Amino acid sequence: MDEKEKVMSADNYQYLLDKFDEKEITSRYQWVYDLMCDFMEAEQIVDEAIISSDILNHVIVDYFVDIDRLKDFQNIEKVHDSKIYAYLSFWMLRHKPIQVIKEESAGKLSFINEKFVCCLLRSYLFSEPENVPIMNNKKKVVDTFVETLLYYLKYRDYSAKNIEMILLAFAAGRGYQYSVDYQNA
Repeated sequence: MDEKEKVMSADNYQYLLDKFDEKEITSRYQWVYDLMCDFMEAEQIVDEAIISSDILNHVIVDYFVDIDRLKDFQNIEKVHDSKIYAYLSFWMLRHKPIQVIKEESAGKLSFINEKFVCCLLRSYLFSEPENVPIMNNKKKVVDTFVETLLYYLKYRDYSAKNIEMILLAFAAGRGYQYSVDYQNA
């Protein structure tokens, strides 16, 4: 089965290929898959968990179905990055494509998908600008945010819309702080 067939076989949403470039769909799948592989290597769990291609197919199809609906409903041409990350995150949390394969690892890996999504969102939030060292007197605030985000993904009710709001609120806070800093400079 080639990449196109793998992604589109999830529920036969052939119309998505008419709406989105085939390359866009398969590259989104590959991007997420590669991120998960990197994450699993970094976490040193490649012998304890796998990425289910079938489940990841569902994630990608459900993501593009939602994006298609949003584009039609909100009459938008280009989807903002916050929506991309929010809707992908939601479907990854919902479907859980990282699957534990060693029973003895089940306890420590119970929330591995939530941890992956938290890392994904953190990488998005801290990407502009990149490599900014957090000042020592603000490290606790940033760490608390990331820890609370993971807790939220594990134990609270979430939706793609409220994940998007978290991302937008973080960006707004960053913009506000930049404005304060710029005025005080």
